[in-house]
Amino acid sequence: MRAKNNQLKLNQEKAQPMPMGATIRRNGVNFAVIAEREAELFLCLYKKGDTIPLYKFSIPSENRVGDVWYIYIEGLHPQQWEYCFFRKEKTENGEKELPIVDEYARKVIGREQWGKLPEVPLRYGFLTKKFDWQQDRMPKTPLEDTILYRLHTRGFTKHTSSRVRGKGTFSGIKEKIPYLKELGITMIELMPAYEFDERILTRQGGEKLNYFGYADAYYFAPKASYTKANNVQRRSRYDPENELKELVRALHQEKIEISMEFYFKPGLSMEFILDCLIFWRMEYHIDAFHVNQNGVDMTRLAKNVYLSDCKLFGNEWDVDSIYKKEPKEKRLAAMNDGFMMDIRRFLKSDENQVGSFLYRLTRNSAKEGVINYIANHDSFTLLDMVMYEKRHNEANEENNQDGNSFNYSWNCGVEGESRRKKILDRRSQQMKNAMVMVMLSQGVPMLFAGDEFARTCQGNNNPYCQDNEISWLNWNWSKRGQELYQFTKALIEFRMTHRILHMPTQLRMMDYGAVGRPDLSYHGSRAWYPDMDAYTRYVGIFYCGEYARYAADGKVDEDIYIAYNCHWEEHKFDLPRPSKKKIWKQIIHTFCGETPFITEKPEQLEEQKQLVVPARSIVVLISERKEL
Repeated sequence: MRAKNNQLKLNQEKAQPMPMGATIRRNGVNFAVIAEREAELFLCLYKKGDTIPLYKFSIPSENRVGDVWYIYIEGLHPQQWEYCFFRKEKTENGEKELPIVDEYARKVIGREQWGKLPEVPLRYGFLTKKFDWQQDRMPKTPLEDTILYRLHTRGFTKHTSSRVRGKGTFSGIKEKIPYLKELGITMIELMPAYEFDERILTRQGGEKLNYFGYADAYYFAPKASYTKANNVQRRSRYDPENELKELVRALHQEKIEISMEFYFKPGLSMEFILDCLIFWRMEYHIDAFHVNQNGVDMTRLAKNVYLSDCKLFGNEWDVDSIYKKEPKEKRLAAMNDGFMMDIRRFLKSDENQVGSFLYRLTRNSAKEGVINYIANHDSFTLLDMVMYEKRHNEANEENNQDGNSFNYSWNCGVEGESRRKKILDRRSQQMKNAMVMVMLSQGVPMLFAGDEFARTCQGNNNPYCQDNEISWLNWNWSKRGQELYQFTKALIEFRMTHRILHMPTQLRMMDYGAVGRPDLSYHGSRAWYPDMDAYTRYVGIFYCGEYARYAADGKVDEDIYIAYNCHWEEHKFDLPRPSKKKIWKQIIHTFCGETPFITEKPEQLEEQKQLVVPARSIVVLISERKEL
């Protein structure tokens, strides 16, 4: 049965309840939507750009399987049309039509402007444009070689200082790829970038802006307001699907992966969740997914065959039920605040933290990775962590009661901004210390965007409703920001150069290589004897480079010794001897002074048996052959 004279017709023979959503076929479109069984459903079709439906089809009651209603429209050319569903409901005043949500909609019409409600009911579009992926290849960077950079699509480039054309958009991120490449990033992660509801109802019945995106959503559709078009009257210019694909393709060309965060509201079925992630994997070539734990069967997610070569991030994984033996490649990773909280407490010199610090710094299971970070979207930024001790969330209009009250931060002597050189130097030193702890940990280091150049949220540790300069990255870096950026960039390069600092599996603290020393060892004021007392605030870590040969590339590395002193007093460390008649040279330090903090040519220590580390600072030594 074919449609003639460009007329649209029902075709009962071709109607199918699967797959869900709108499926384009050779000479028409099949629709399948979830609705109440007793409902009277209608499919409305609009000419592209119109607000009044041109066709209205009643979906026959026999076209229902369970709660799924379906219909096939013959002769429908989707490039020219938009659609939505309604159901009729009887009231005391007659009948009214209520919209039905198509949870599988690939394109949402009516939310092109950020923060503004649509003037007419939402409609849905079709994915009709063929995208030229240009032989796109996913980088597939091993998890142990990953440097993760987490960002908010809008806030990353919305500030005028970003100097990009597409401010606050997918294309804005694309313009910043050279920056990401220079920094050494191998994967970016987007906070929710699908079509979410930007309205939050307050307890008083008012509304707030939902900046973060953790809310009801159309999980299959990229966010329309994250596109570079600005002329609302010409909606044809809005193309979030292709703009996102262009970003992914450009990232892959530079060997940078992309992860997307999904917050699935409780009550969604695992079938829906898996359909969603598989769709994004296939349609948009997404490399990794970060999924919230509540309401999601993480074991089933990890075992899905369509996602078997995809990196998956969650709060925790039951790896023993997922893997019966060690996997060939590590692709699951735990992302939680444990590292951040323990590292912050050691950094600010709390008591009894050495054990927790060492556990977090060296944790690296063979079956799952761990994402290590010092700041995230719902915490103090790195700079605010050394500038504030109390949250300052007054702008959220919740009487400063929202956000985490346990920040484990230290303001270095003054709450908020200061011009005192002593305070500024102390804060700079603490930020460098934090960067060393993150970048030289055995897990996957993650930066929250802007921390590498000392961004601030003005003490707000929960800017969920702040679509302004509190949350936007200000790219006008201060001298302090420039220095921290260069330090972070050099740290990433140092990490990636030395395999022993990012091994694929846990270091065992054993001499299984018969080289005369273990792969990893802890030290205190005396070599080989760590001080684990409650009042201890310093520790040394020795990485034996010989054990780097157990990684895939099989190359022997240099020995590395890192002295962490988070005490307010200087400490002396007796040094263990490096391997193969080599000597210790200093390559990194974090204490303030005129000498460079990372040197291109390591400086030989005059005293090879003992190292004096100033208060609240870190020194990194590397073994090299003695100069003749």
